[in-house]
Amino acid sequence: MKVAVYMSGIPKRSRNEAKKAILRAWAHGVASQGDHVVLVEDNRIVPCDVAIIQGYVHEGSKQAPHLMIRRRAIDYQASKGKHSLILDSNLYQFLLPEDQDKYLRYSLDGIFANDAWYFDKNRDMSRWDKIKRSYNFTETEWHTGEDILVCLQRNGGWSMNGRGVADWVTQTVSEIRSYTQRPIILRGHPGDLPSLDQFDTSPWPNVYKQYPREVPLVTQLANTHATVTYNSSPGVASLLSGVPVFVTDPVPERSQCWPICNTNLKKIESPELFDRQDFYHRLAQSHWTLLEVQKGEAWKFMKQRLPNS
Repeated sequence: MKVAVYMSGIPKRSRNEAKKAILRAWAHGVASQGDHVVLVEDNRIVPCDVAIIQGYVHEGSKQAPHLMIRRRAIDYQASKGKHSLILDSNLYQFLLPEDQDKYLRYSLDGIFANDAWYFDKNRDMSRWDKIKRSYNFTETEWHTGEDILVCLQRNGGWSMNGRGVADWVTQTVSEIRSYTQRPIILRGHPGDLPSLDQFDTSPWPNVYKQYPREVPLVTQLANTHATVTYNSSPGVASLLSGVPVFVTDPVPERSQCWPICNTNLKKIESPELFDRQDFYHRLAQSHWTLLEVQKGEAWKFMKQRLPNS
């Protein structure tokens, strides 16, 4: 196979050496498995079987040079019936915030659960046990806390299809209040704290703001009855912590919490509790460490599970 690793998909002036290191590790790992690698550091679009890209790009993205390269590469691959491997954030990072890049998540040809391939074929059932050991994580039973945790996303971000956070929070809190009087915690997105700063909680009693830097997510989840998101990753942390999740995205299949999330806020006091074992193993297939990438283990696994392979 021929694999193009797009170093040019990172801003030229970026000081984030970790992003550069992971792409170089991919080049080394792919080559170690006997496949041909092209390290792309300019504006070229290289014909290949798989293009490896750090981060995604969406319709509303800025016209920055590195983002335009990502878009051109992804579109080219799709036009030729070839693949794009997208490097994304670690869904386990809440377990060890100081080492959030311990694992990275990988998806093929998309970024949402309903339009991407997460290598969920011929599963390696040992991966979940390995990840648990690396985080010293013990599977938890479902539990009941006191609060309703509402997790904000970036205002107008692509994952919310451009919907404003204030509008979503207002509608969501109003609906929750019609079904329960539990305390509601509005947890800000760490990349968009101004949206939380500007939000007025005075219309509702017993609604509080929470800043991520003040209360670790795992601490909050210990006293949470249910977590409500549009479709964001804190829902995964919630499920791993034994807290049921409600997803309000009109297309809930886009969420990584699908299909073990609730979608009807009328059930906020008595959410459905799903079996999570399949979810644990599915999630584990798409998460790999830098060392596993460097050694070629990640590429060997993924290459064997490419669609139509």
